[in-house]
Amino acid sequence: MNTFVEITKQDGTSDRHPIVGQQVTLGRSGTAGISLPHAMNMELEHLLIAPRGKEGCWVAVTQGAKTPTHYKGKPFQSGMLKWNSELRVGELTIKVTNKSTAAKDKKGPSPVLLLAVVAALAFVGYLVIFSDGTDSIPSIEGIEPPELFVENGACPTSGSPQDNAMRLENQAHSRGDRYFYEMRDGVEAVGLYASAAECYRSLGNSEAATRMDARKAEMTARITADYAARRLRMTRSLAEEDYEATRREVNALLSLTSHLDENNDYIQWLKHTRRVVIARAAQAQN
Repeated sequence: MNTFVEITKQDGTSDRHPIVGQQVTLGRSGTAGISLPHAMNMELEHLLIAPRGKEGCWVAVTQGAKTPTHYKGKPFQSGMLKWNSELRVGELTIKVTNKSTAAKDKKGPSPVLLLAVVAALAFVGYLVIFSDGTDSIPSIEGIEPPELFVENGACPTSGSPQDNAMRLENQAHSRGDRYFYEMRDGVEAVGLYASAAECYRSLGNSEAATRMDARKAEMTARITADYAARRLRMTRSLAEEDYEATRREVNALLSLTSHLDENNDYIQWLKHTRRVVIARAAQAQN
């Protein structure tokens, strides 16, 4: 599916960028998927945009953004947007679309897109040569971060559905409350809310099932946004050779993905990176 972000400036000129992969960030950082270095009203990574099929895409604004984002004239923080929806950030109009014919014909590629490509290639090259010893961080090029939520929950077949529903709901609340301290508990909470919803649904309690679905969606959106933000902060701290900050972000990402196959390429990359940055941090202290 071809999906795009169209950015229109105050003077009416526009640029169009494809959304490559499962999601993209937009901001003035050189490491943002869509880099707008001259958009001084934007944060380094102002928006997270994640396509969701025919329905549209999920869009989230970074916490604490100084310039508000508006949708249909009202402040916008996060939510599902239909294709061809437009957001306003300062003097920029940002449109998400899945129509390849929606773009204006151009004589050549966008200068902003070229800058983003150059920045991405420079960072990949940096990862390859990052080391003055025998151990180095391998390139992450071509390695996609795994999806955190891959299965819907199910109600246990043993025991009373009513007891199971209440037990799963209480466990979900407990795990969700611990997300701030242990990120893997938040991921587990999503599955527990899904299972609790199915149990309530089997009992015909649609109100409780809807409540569980809403809590699941809220938790999923929060964790998805955090997952993207952690990856971006890790990239930035690596480029700045801030080994301690990189270690913190890598540990958080490993916690978020701890329920997945440890042989996943991205998880293996994280583990290798952690070993290297711990060694680098120790060297820096000596």
